[in-house]
Amino acid sequence: MQKQTTDTQQAIQRLQNQLAGLTKPAVALATACHAEHLLAWLQGGAIGRGDAIELAEPWRIEGWRQARARVFIQALKLHKTFFELEASRMRSNLFLINGMLTGTRFQGFSHDAIRSAWASLFMVVPVLSSTFASFSRSFGSLGAGDIGWLLVDEAGQAPPQAAVGALWRSRRALLVGDPLQLKPIVTVSDAVLEHMRKAFRVDAHWLPNRQSAQSLADEATAWGRMAGPADGKVWVGLPLVVHRRSDRPMYELANRIAYDGAMVYGTLAPRPNKETHASLPTGWIHASGPSEGNWVPAEGQALENLLALLQRDGVPVPDISVITPFKAVRECLTRRLDEKMVSGTIHTMQGKEAQVVIMVLGGNTAGPGARDWAVSEPNLLNVAATRAKRRFYVIGDRNDWKNRALFCDVMDLLPLQRIP
Repeated sequence: MQKQTTDTQQAIQRLQNQLAGLTKPAVALATACHAEHLLAWLQGGAIGRGDAIELAEPWRIEGWRQARARVFIQALKLHKTFFELEASRMRSNLFLINGMLTGTRFQGFSHDAIRSAWASLFMVVPVLSSTFASFSRSFGSLGAGDIGWLLVDEAGQAPPQAAVGALWRSRRALLVGDPLQLKPIVTVSDAVLEHMRKAFRVDAHWLPNRQSAQSLADEATAWGRMAGPADGKVWVGLPLVVHRRSDRPMYELANRIAYDGAMVYGTLAPRPNKETHASLPTGWIHASGPSEGNWVPAEGQALENLLALLQRDGVPVPDISVITPFKAVRECLTRRLDEKMVSGTIHTMQGKEAQVVIMVLGGNTAGPGARDWAVSEPNLLNVAATRAKRRFYVIGDRNDWKNRALFCDVMDLLPLQRIP
């Protein structure tokens, strides 16, 4: 045992000596990165108004990637050395954690033994993913603060109560999301929530139908800014304002309706072999007629004509997504579209993207309620437009929607297009 310990210490010392040689270049690169950011800020003007500081990327500094790669390789060597010296214990711990994740075998083990097994797994697999729904089942053997870092993606769609267990088990947490996109879906009625709030004397601010895990994390973050539409700004912690997915029309649409012009355009032109073959520019396909519930048959016909054009242009089916605000329209689309084509409600497209996105608006023509709901907040239209990378087509009655909220502000970005 003494010899094994000595060998481990010697191996670690050798690696530390190698890493020491990387320290000075790494510090120099970090200093250069800071200087470049400062210069970009000076060129960009006042805080929050210069695009240069937002677009500055430290990994473009000459030597940055190489230095980071060398540090990473040395870290892998350190892990390899540890695995070779502690192979028996690692194997035992991995067998234990496998049993814990596939059953209830952790019962009867001490907390230290359980933490040791988890540490071994995290050393082999640094990042594990889970949904909130299965988190307590997968990580139930862990206690308060046993997880080093919790990373929550799409936190704007997570109700606060869903994240409690994961946060309790974590020492640090980073919640990433956009409060100006889709909000959490709360199945409990507002009346029940209000009754519970009054019974337990909870301030209305904390109601789960008004907050998300993202919004509460933002409130706890001291560094940030007010963001959102002019009449509905909210506090956003550490905002990332550079948009790198969509082409200009979609970026400008989202920037206008949801971000009050605060976003910065950072989308790079694709390589020629990655450019879409769609000949029809981004715009509006006019289709009007009576509806059957929220489904408008005339819009369905316009969709078929548009898809036929895209097929003639040679646009691959996987590059096209068809979305709608309404579930009834989604069901009609499912029966009409190719099985390989992605389709669904706007909610199902959160976090996804496509070269070409077609939004079939729908909405009951017998009354304004459904269509007014679709534009009651910028979130739906914001998500729909920013799923599209190169083309965004809207199918609906232009004469109706141009007078409604949001659309009346962006019709110049969605010119009328006619299918040849």
